[in-house]
Amino acid sequence: MKQAGRTGIEVRIMKPAMGYMEEQTRFQTLNVPPRSRLYGLEPCGMETVWSESLTSYFNRLGWRHGVSPRALAAQEIGPLLAHVEWWCYPSPKLMGVFCAANAMSLNGSGPLATTWSTLLERLTSRTDLHILTAPWWIGDLPMARNLRSSSAWCPACYAEWKQQGLPLYQPLLWMLQVVTICPTHKKRLVERCPSCQGKQAVIVSHKTQPGECTKCAVWLGTEGHPSLEQTRDDELMNWQEWVVSVLKELRTISLSSGMFSWKTFFTSLASAMERQKGYSQLARLTGIDRRSLYQWVWGTITPSLELILKFCYLCGTTPMQIMANQWVSLEQAIQADPALRPSPHDRAPWQRVDVERCQSFIQAILDGREQVLSVRQAALRLKCPERFLQSHFPLECERMTQQYREHRRHQREKYLDEVREEVRNATVTLHTQGISPTRRRVAALLKDPDRMRMPEARRAWQVVRQELNPCQKNLVIDC
Repeated sequence: MKQAGRTGIEVRIMKPAMGYMEEQTRFQTLNVPPRSRLYGLEPCGMETVWSESLTSYFNRLGWRHGVSPRALAAQEIGPLLAHVEWWCYPSPKLMGVFCAANAMSLNGSGPLATTWSTLLERLTSRTDLHILTAPWWIGDLPMARNLRSSSAWCPACYAEWKQQGLPLYQPLLWMLQVVTICPTHKKRLVERCPSCQGKQAVIVSHKTQPGECTKCAVWLGTEGHPSLEQTRDDELMNWQEWVVSVLKELRTISLSSGMFSWKTFFTSLASAMERQKGYSQLARLTGIDRRSLYQWVWGTITPSLELILKFCYLCGTTPMQIMANQWVSLEQAIQADPALRPSPHDRAPWQRVDVERCQSFIQAILDGREQVLSVRQAALRLKCPERFLQSHFPLECERMTQQYREHRRHQREKYLDEVREEVRNATVTLHTQGISPTRRRVAALLKDPDRMRMPEARRAWQVVRQELNPCQKNLVIDC
């Protein structure tokens, strides 16, 4: 009979009988620690500037279990969110849409990130997954203008980690818009695949592995990537090094004292500017509108992290110094000549545009000497605004658009032919083995079982079945 409240495992140890001695028993209770439903994978780079992001951790957790991270989300997280009012992705298909396009919000603040990290902590029996989100770096600032819309990475870091046999992951530092340069290799972070020019899904499907493009499965740590050229802009490097040092300071404060609020910063800033009557001077110094500075301290608008750091950088101070009412550097900036302070480098990588270089590159694309690109992709390669190309080369851009659409159509047809051939081979293989080639059995043999959901794949499967069984043309079996 089971006893209530007993949490251990009882093992009965039987003593050997000696003569007519009565059989004696004793019970020993073993204290077995509670088991988690999911493996308690340890996050990478904890308590360092290279701390892993929550979405990267979830991807690695799925791979460690040998399943697709999206499938893991649909099976383990989806049912737990089914009865939450604000959750808009109840089905596995909608969960896939969320993972591909909107999952970056898991690295931010708000109820979704909080709930997701709490559920993961419960499933893995860990207590530190909530600090893999951005609020433990940038406090209570809104995430909309501070997190990227898609993942970024450093190809040199991927290549180095792979060579050293280290886990491939995405630090949360790479997810922040204000960080554009890798602190280690001094090279620009990349947002698009060098092969297909596509952005990366935040929570990936089973078709990719760590460090591979989520669209074309190309290795993203390629040595030949243009971003691997070291940045030579000293002003940009000084700005980015300062940004990383401030983020490290904010991260340390959060881990030691808890997540901080920026209300202290704006209150202290208001006191300093009222004391020095420095609104106009700081507006000229930083290039920030005087009205915006008033709205900052009044609390009517909340600036982005990048704008706050730009303000502090130009004033020669840091956010933590202002929060601590250390106004010496700020007061000196108010009294100094604005021309003495350098401006931080603009986040946009283009400053000057070589018209001849653009024209020759576009002509090479049209002549087939370069990879077929869209106007937007060509602008990214040339590091110039897309509207610049459209205004200077309108006819060429129209031809590029038509060429790119035709190229995509051919690529689509090529892909569909590969799918049809794969379905045909799988169906014939099952039929040859004497096994009924049902749709589920054929899907299990495909490189990507989800391909069987495509109308073209289903039609190819039906055609092959009719060829193999001419007498059963109207028989379709899905099981």
